Amino acid sequence: MRLTIATACLTGLFSAGLAFAQTITVIEPFAGSTLSSTYQAEFDQVTIFVDDGDGAAQQTVEGEVRAAVYTKPEGKAALEVARAFQLALEAEGFEILYNRRLQRNGTGQFGDMRAFRPLQDINERALQRADGNLERTTSLQQIYVFPEHYLSARRVQGGEEITFALTISRERDLYLMEQITQVAMEDGTVGLSEDTLARGIDAEGRAILYGVQFDLGSSVLRPSSDTSVEIIANVLRNRSGNFYMVGHTSDTGGFQMNMDLSRNRAAAIIAALGSDYGIETSRLTPIGVGPAAPLASNQNEEGRALNRRVELVERLEN
Repeated sequence: MRLTIATACLTGLFSAGLAFAQTITVIEPFAGSTLSSTYQAEFDQVTIFVDDGDGAAQQTVEGEVRAAVYTKPEGKAALEVARAFQLALEAEGFEILYNRRLQRNGTGQFGDMRAFRPLQDINERALQRADGNLERTTSLQQIYVFPEHYLSARRVQGGEEITFALTISRERDLYLMEQITQVAMEDGTVGLSEDTLARGIDAEGRAILYGVQFDLGSSVLRPSSDTSVEIIANVLRNRSGNFYMVGHTSDTGGFQMNMDLSRNRAAAIIAALGSDYGIETSRLTPIGVGPAAPLASNQNEEGRALNRRVELVERLEN
């Protein structure tokens, strides 16, 4: 469902635009902008950037992707456009993840975003132009390779998680709006109990840690994971021995990225068990196997969802 910008201070900032443009993203284009091209996919992935406190960190977000390239009105600075989008996003309940004018360093690269965008995003994504023809590289190169301002934001509401990104070109009057929508995980849809966790270890030497949730492409535990992490801690207190904490991912995105992500997620659970519940972290060894041990096919989202998991595996004494 499309959102309506209701904040009074935004009146006049965003245009009604073409009827076709209105269906692209939940946030409308800047007033007076001209639609150049669009991209839509039922399932795809987009690299976004978030502020990790030391600069820009990459996240890969998967879901339904809607994107549009617009030409901004002549004489409108990138900062004005970015500020308008920031206000609109905040008014609609989005959390701003990154919002910065990009500076070149001495080598001509963008030092605060060391690898602005994977080249395959430029080379593989075909844009549908307003005249109906396909354009594969030109607009995206002018935006990705020469960015002036970048903004990303996220909102979870009504069972949907929406990630929004805005990239404004330095060389041309172009900007790119990207929206990635996924069904948000509902708390409690799959439960973890002390009994099922203990029985899984006794019967098979391993147990899937249901209810431990992360943002897509992130190793930061969601607050909704607290109950499951407490259950894991209670089981570990009542059992002796050591364990592997094994992270798994789907097979989308780069192989090394998934290997690193799966290990980082396992390590994040161990860190939480130690800091919040006093579990001896020396008993737990983080392992990341990425996409190497799937439970289901990665050809569809249902299978990919099953494959994204963390398991507690019994470790024999040597």
